[in-house]
Amino acid sequence: MSRPDRTRLRRMLLKALPLAATPLTAVQAVAATAASAPAESPMNGRPIAMVLPFPPGGSVDIVARQLQPGLKSLLGQTVVVDNKPGAGGLLASSSVARAKPDGNTLLMAFDTHAINPFAYKQLPYDTFHDFTPISQLVRFPLVIAANPALPASNVRELIAFAKAKHDGVRYASSGIGSLNQLAAEALATEAGVHMLHVPYKGGGPAVQAVLSNEVDIFFSSYAAVQAHVAAKTIKVLGVTGTSRLKQLPQVPTVAEQGVRGFEAYSWIGVFGPAGMAPATVSRIHDALVESLRQPRVVDALAAQGFEIVGGSPAELGNLVRHEHDKWQAVARKANIQFE
Repeated sequence: MSRPDRTRLRRMLLKALPLAATPLTAVQAVAATAASAPAESPMNGRPIAMVLPFPPGGSVDIVARQLQPGLKSLLGQTVVVDNKPGAGGLLASSSVARAKPDGNTLLMAFDTHAINPFAYKQLPYDTFHDFTPISQLVRFPLVIAANPALPASNVRELIAFAKAKHDGVRYASSGIGSLNQLAAEALATEAGVHMLHVPYKGGGPAVQAVLSNEVDIFFSSYAAVQAHVAAKTIKVLGVTGTSRLKQLPQVPTVAEQGVRGFEAYSWIGVFGPAGMAPATVSRIHDALVESLRQPRVVDALAAQGFEIVGGSPAELGNLVRHEHDKWQAVARKANIQFE
């Protein structure tokens, strides 16, 4: 190649180099912009559905509506309470298990969440793998709520009445496999009496059954019967916790009344679908805990017998396993046939 030809080739290559470098420079610029941009928000601004396994009027609904304003303010998103009663919580739980793990669909679960794996032969989800634990909100003992017409004013008299009654005491529950059912059956087993189970679709309908004398008793949260106790349309025979309720200091615990070691606490926790991003879990957990600490919420929940917990995701996961094992043992001892 002659010298003039080599000179022309060198000039052509030099002119082409900036053009060849342009795509690489553009990629580097995009990468630099992405690196300097703020991390994507774990929430997307859409409304959050807080799915409840029971109808309005029960304990879960009461807690949800107390937290709703605070969550909306802290998360900057609309929070909708979505009551989906039925099948002991299976309908609500199934809908959340199938939802996208983006933080927009949450389950405010009751104690039935830990009981359903042994109460139902086949679940449409896996309790221990299809959900992301976020936080236990509260726990609370149950009270044995009775119709005033029942000829018993305490647990001892209830047991005596059950022994004398051929067809047994009728007790309501918020659904098959609920803690209301298991606590009642645990008492019946320990006392050696028969009690007839009448399931309802939630705590609200069960309370109404006591008021109308369709049933004799209901192992209820104090919150669900507080107004009726004050109006003397429901009487309380005992408390299932380890100590008396501050609101009912005159009512002894079941254990105080001769059933030694008897203890039953209900609880409410929040779960999301499996696979939620840690940042999303953390944000929702922090908002829940902060909402629970608001003075208005603290006073309202304490007045209704709730003990505020606000635990970590890991603690809620451990609670589910512990409660599952505890109440499964009770069901086996009482020979309860759920299906």
